[in-house]
Amino acid sequence: MSLMEKDMDVIKTSLILAIAITFYYLLLQWPQGSDMQANNIYEDNKRLSIDSSEYLQTKPLLQSSDTPSLSAMTEQETVEDVSVSGIVFTIENEDLILEIDGSNGRIFKSLFKGVKETLGSEKPLPLLGADDQNSYFANSGFFDDVKNSYIYPNFTKVVPAENNDGSVTYIFSGESEGLFLTKKITLAERGYEIKVEDGIRSDGNRESTNVVPYAVIESESPQKKDLGFFSPERFAYHGPVFSTNQEKYEKYGFDDLLDESYSETSSGGWVAIIQHYFLTAWIPEQSNENKLQGRFTGSNQRFSVGYTGEKMYLQPGNAVFSSNTLYVGPKLPEQLSKIQEDLSLTVDYGFLWWLGKPMYWLLNIGNSLFNNWGLAIIFLTVVIKLLTWPLSAKAYVSMGKLRELQPKMALLQEKHGDNKQAMSQELMEMYKKEGVNPLGGCLPMLLQMPFFLAFYWVLLETVELRHSPLFWINDLSDMDPYFILPILNAAGMFLSQKMTPTPPNADPMQAQMMKVFPLVFAFMFAWFPSGLVLYWTMNMAIQILQQWWYSRKTA
Repeated sequence: MSLMEKDMDVIKTSLILAIAITFYYLLLQWPQGSDMQANNIYEDNKRLSIDSSEYLQTKPLLQSSDTPSLSAMTEQETVEDVSVSGIVFTIENEDLILEIDGSNGRIFKSLFKGVKETLGSEKPLPLLGADDQNSYFANSGFFDDVKNSYIYPNFTKVVPAENNDGSVTYIFSGESEGLFLTKKITLAERGYEIKVEDGIRSDGNRESTNVVPYAVIESESPQKKDLGFFSPERFAYHGPVFSTNQEKYEKYGFDDLLDESYSETSSGGWVAIIQHYFLTAWIPEQSNENKLQGRFTGSNQRFSVGYTGEKMYLQPGNAVFSSNTLYVGPKLPEQLSKIQEDLSLTVDYGFLWWLGKPMYWLLNIGNSLFNNWGLAIIFLTVVIKLLTWPLSAKAYVSMGKLRELQPKMALLQEKHGDNKQAMSQELMEMYKKEGVNPLGGCLPMLLQMPFFLAFYWVLLETVELRHSPLFWINDLSDMDPYFILPILNAAGMFLSQKMTPTPPNADPMQAQMMKVFPLVFAFMFAWFPSGLVLYWTMNMAIQILQQWWYSRKTA
């Protein structure tokens, strides 16, 4: 076998392997048991107010540090909290509604005004809260390090104050055993950023004490949902994420917390629980040192992710304060990076992030031009094809030359008959002389594989595509309801193959495998999100146009 024949086999095998690896890579994203069945779904708001507020351990894990650790309180303390029941406060801006339990200051419900629960529904989508899938809350405040107990704020009133920039600060106030507590929550006119300042003041008759500021997100492990095999939500990561000085973005899943608690001391950073399209994150003051932690508490079957700050000495008549930011909302990279530069890493484009980020940037440009995310996908596809046109052009020029050589190849086949070795040698010499790559038509498809995988991750993380329509498609994040795009894509692949000259010495087995690809892709794309299929179908249409153009030039 000649060197050129070996090169041809390498290219053929590479194409088949590339497609196989694409399928395999997508299958690897299948969750491996992280969605355990949730236990102890709470029955009413009273119980929610009780069992979801036990976080701090009575003794630090790191004895040399002034930063105590998150954990569960004793069951005796849990029982004592049964009588705790507070007023429910509701605050909001143009995007967000928050419900707050006055007894402990916990945000126990959040609703997104502009994001609907299901397609066609008018109900705002909840993130924090309790349903039949999960119970999920966020809180911040102080822990009495001397008494080894929480300091419940017992908020009884809230006063709104409008700021010059249009934001509103809601000032909550309450009292607990000679301690006066405040929580200031500032909401901008729009957006999902929640600025929080917790304050505590001691009256002049109370003894000095040490208090520890904390912030926590608490969740049960979500129940499995009945999702389609290729549903993006099935492949998206759902679990805790930590950012420290040492590791800017570290996934430490629910299963990991079952095996071992997480604990790292860091200045700056943040903690979060992320899921498909959405996240909840606490971001402390970046100049402070905190202990970022996560753990599973077996007594109430719950996961807690958060941080504790350094101990504060509270003297009689004095006050101390702790500030941080809570983000409860969709994964919007621009908003996230403004809060903390590394927080945008929660929009995870996988190992092809270096392609995913510019693709998302191009999508945004397309949407700003056409005010439609479906048209933005078409815009993205056209731009990528234009950028990769020079590489594709070489392949199509080679294909055009191969088409011109078809009469000569037919004569060689007639001359040598069944003597395939002699015919292959002459063909290789002809290809070398004419500068033709007989498998040049495979190169455009190989070139598109990284972009296809990168766009899959972009689609997985781009919440703007959720419930976005285009023509007959109501939701670009869901499958094509009429299978029109998968059929068009299969037809395009078949036409492209017909337009690609086949060398007379081509391996019949590999040739047959190539013919099956349109059906394989049609079956796979029938269940894929329509946005992804739209990208690939437009890519195929432009590829056919390129093939036609170069075949016309060489005709």
